[in-house]
This record gives sequence, structure tokens and C-alpha cells, in this order.
Amino acid sequence: MLRFLLSLLFVSHFLQGSCFALTVTFTKEAEVTASHITLADVAAFGEDSALAKALASKHIAFAPKAGANITVTKKSIKDKLLRQIPENTDVTWEGASSILVTRLGIPIGPQEIEAVITEYLLQKKDELPSADFSFVPRELPLPFMLPTGELAIDVIPANPNVIGSRRFTLIYKVDGKIVKNISIRGKLKAMAPVAILTQNVNRGSILHPNMVQLQTKDLGKLRNPSTNLREVLGKKLTRSLRAGAVLDMSSIEFPPVIRKGQLVKILFNNNGLQLSAKGIASMNGKQDQIIRVINTGSQKTIYGKVLSPGIVEVQI
Repeated sequence: MLRFLLSLLFVSHFLQGSCFALTVTFTKEAEVTASHITLADVAAFGEDSALAKALASKHIAFAPKAGANITVTKKSIKDKLLRQIPENTDVTWEGASSILVTRLGIPIGPQEIEAVITEYLLQKKDELPSADFSFVPRELPLPFMLPTGELAIDVIPANPNVIGSRRFTLIYKVDGKIVKNISIRGKLKAMAPVAILTQNVNRGSILHPNMVQLQTKDLGKLRNPSTNLREVLGKKLTRSLRAGAVLDMSSIEFPPVIRKGQLVKILFNNNGLQLSAKGIASMNGKQDQIIRVINTGSQKTIYGKVLSPGIVEVQI
């Protein structure tokens, strides 16, 4: 009998010692990156059990905006979770009574904004006229914070040709989702050497080297300037200009690349497929001008774009 009682006491003691409660210990401060705060973000667990893993994944509050913080209390978390925990589940809540939760973010300031626009202009360098580009913002927005994630920035100039743009729109995307849209106004400078007249020149005059020279100007303030003296020397001026005037390409008379009655090659383009035929120009044509051409094979009149001397392109 005594032996039985001793065995019973031993089993009882063993069971009591092995049935420990799950301990949840709250920290004083926590940092998060997601839009929700989980229990795992603000507390540590005394064991690696199924219950601990389940509780760790529970959402306890919405996270603040990126860069901001909120305070959550142990009591509010405990009250919320106890309604979800089965009865007779032994959980001990320890640690700080309140937790300061900060949401991490990507800081964006004036330097980052200016760097993005500068990088955009560098990427567009091959598509733009040769010039020294610089953008001077009229004013910059106050620093702001974006959510963490894969950041992408779309830069959209006010003028599709970039030159002359007085505003750039920046669209910030995190993980493919638009999170911020700002507009930066300012002055875009595109400094490049352009042809100017060194003397008064009358309409109909042929341009000689002593009449023109290159001078650095802001392309954004000009319409269609000449940036190469070779393309204007020997050409006829279509209107009178004063000394110091920028030589606009519309003021130059260029001889036709193709003349009326000339035998030409017609290139027919259809989605990459190219055929050719012979034709006769029905009119004079300058570079990139659309002219009438007679197909010598079909004797039909068609319209084509002047590509180069003797070659006309027709899109079909």
C-alpha cells in the first residue's frame, strides 16, 4: 500500500512539473515593415510549440504609416487574443506593459529627388541633342517616407521631347504598386553651341563662314536651331536676319534631295517585309518630305517619304 502511494505521488509530481505554461514576453520597442503588426513583432515566446507558432502569426493591430509609430498595450493584446485561445490553455503574459511600434520605410529627401531627375536625363542622353542638361527645381517637397519593398520610379517630363519641360512628374512604386505621386516644377537648361549670325544678312544671301559662328545657348528657349555649321554654310537665307540672331533651320533654304522627273527607287515596307520598285518623282522633295511618285511598273501615282537621294519609302 505504501509503495502504491509513493508511486502515485511521484507521477503526480512529474505531471505537474512537465505541464509548464506558454510564456509570452513583450518588448518595450519593436520595428515592423508590413502593414499589420503581429504578436511575433512585439513579443518573444518561451517555447517552440504549435500554440506559440499560431499565436506568433496573429495580427494584433494595423501598422502606422512608414516612418511613424504607435503604442500598443499588453492588456489590449491579451484581451484580444484570449477570446481566440481555447479554454484551459495556460499562457503567461510577461514583459513591458506598453510597446512602441515603429514602421520602417524608405526615406526620400530633396537630394534623392534631384538625383532621380539627373539620372533620367543621363539615360535619355542618346535620344536628345548633344547638350549639357541641368534641372533647377523652383522648390522641393518636404522629406517623406515610403513603405519598404522593391522601389521603382517613373519620371515623366511635361514636354514629351524633354527639352522645354518646366515640370517633372515622379511616380513612386513599391512592389509594383503606386504609393506616391509628386510634381516638381523648375527650369530645365540644355546648353549647347548653336549657329548665330555675326553680321546683318539679307534674304536670299548665301551663308559664308564669316557670317556665322557657334555660341552656347539654352536649347529650351529656341525652336529649331542649327548646331552644325556645315549644314548651313553655302545655303540660302529665306529671310533677313540681324547680327546676333540665332540661325533657325526654318530660315534656311535646303535644295531638294530628289528633283521632279528623277528616276527613284521605291521601298515598300509592310511590318518588316521590304520590297522595291522603280519610279519617277512627280515633284521635288526635301529630306523626310512626302512626295508623289509614279510607279513605272503599274503606272500608278503613290505617295512616299524621301529617305535619301534617290530613295522613297512607302508604308503599306
